Amino acid sequence: MWLEELGYRPPVSEKVEVGIGYTTRTYRRRPTDLDGKLGIIVAGSEPNWRNGVMLAQESDSWIVSTGGVLGDEAPDNDEGFLAYLATLPTMEIHDIVATAEPLSGYRRYRYVYSLRRRYETLARFPGNYLVFGDAICSFNPVYGQGMTVAAQEALTLQRCLRCAGSNELARRFFRQAAKIVDIAWDIAVGNDLRNPLVKGPRPPMLRFINWYIGWLHVAATRDSTLATAFLKVVNLMVPPPSLLSPAIAWRVWRGNRRSALPLSRPQSSEPPDNKRIELT
Repeated sequence: MWLEELGYRPPVSEKVEVGIGYTTRTYRRRPTDLDGKLGIIVAGSEPNWRNGVMLAQESDSWIVSTGGVLGDEAPDNDEGFLAYLATLPTMEIHDIVATAEPLSGYRRYRYVYSLRRRYETLARFPGNYLVFGDAICSFNPVYGQGMTVAAQEALTLQRCLRCAGSNELARRFFRQAAKIVDIAWDIAVGNDLRNPLVKGPRPPMLRFINWYIGWLHVAATRDSTLATAFLKVVNLMVPPPSLLSPAIAWRVWRGNRRSALPLSRPQSSEPPDNKRIELT
């Protein structure tokens, strides 16, 4: 690594292999699709980790993406793509795509692992030089956090420069940036570790949070307030503890009351079914 070549210690790194692969295509959006709603998100859970998303875009179009983890990818041809969509736990996306007008070809994307470099732990760093964005931490792209984190880092850099100029800039910036990365990293990696095949430490608190978020997802399929609250956290608009507020916890409990399964904590940290969230 170039830091070592210059006589500096390289940062400690953390890696979580997720093997994300998804296939995307755009389609003409019709007024009757999804009864006029703006999108649907289908999130995977044990035992079916396949997921899908269909979101409204400009010019009356849909962007449709579907895929899985650890090498489970959707084909990039009509027959295979539709067959893959049919394996999702809800058929809304499949049924719309089956009769929609394609507006583009297929695009495939692969992402092997999330990687975080702990530059804030370094005692020495080259002067007049900084590392930024994905070079500090690259996130699982399905959560859409990378550009938001980079923008927050830019604002942090601005504050650091206004406060004390370039004096010990790297040390100050990396320590402040780490606080930003902590939140997004915990959200993304914590959710990835819901899948038992993804390797990584699972302390008791993480297992509890994943259990709770799983039940929140179930309730969110019928409660737009919960769906919005969750998306605000994932998109870094509000802090994660907001999902544990009494008002949100009550809605989670209420949304699971009529479930066929008991509300007592299950042996598995995952709820039994996949989830779908509609966007209005």
